[in-house]
Amino acid sequence: MVSAQVKGVVKFYRRTPTGSMIFLYGNDLAALGPSGSVDGAIASTPEKWGFIPMQSAAHKVLRVNDQLIVTMTLKTAATTDASDGEVVLPITYQDGSVSTLAGFDNTTDWDVQQLGDVALLANVETIIAAKKILQPFMLGSNVSKAFVSVEDSS
Repeated sequence: MVSAQVKGVVKFYRRTPTGSMIFLYGNDLAALGPSGSVDGAIASTPEKWGFIPMQSAAHKVLRVNDQLIVTMTLKTAATTDASDGEVVLPITYQDGSVSTLAGFDNTTDWDVQQLGDVALLANVETIIAAKKILQPFMLGSNVSKAFVSVEDSS
């Protein structure tokens, strides 16, 4: 089934073990996922992707037992098609090495909560994925580009 990228804003937070939510980064989905990912295939080349700047301020570094939380706020209600969305989310470890987290429906990368085929309301910030931190890292990278697309089930 052909999908289309939802219109909205994605935000990333650090949730501490005490429940505090610290905003890390947010952007319009169209800016993070130029072209979308119809049928689960990224339709643009990495040259067109953007950077999520490394979030290296001391209060933004994700520590052991924190959670990386991802939220979506849609401009219009939609039902997600989790298998069509694609994610290349760079993270930077303390030694400077870079890795990536994959799609929000990936149960390996997103072990606390994963995005499924769900109905999301317009103008409501909703958690779509969460990861427990086992090794400290920073969201983003100054050398690796990011791609984030959440698709609807149209």
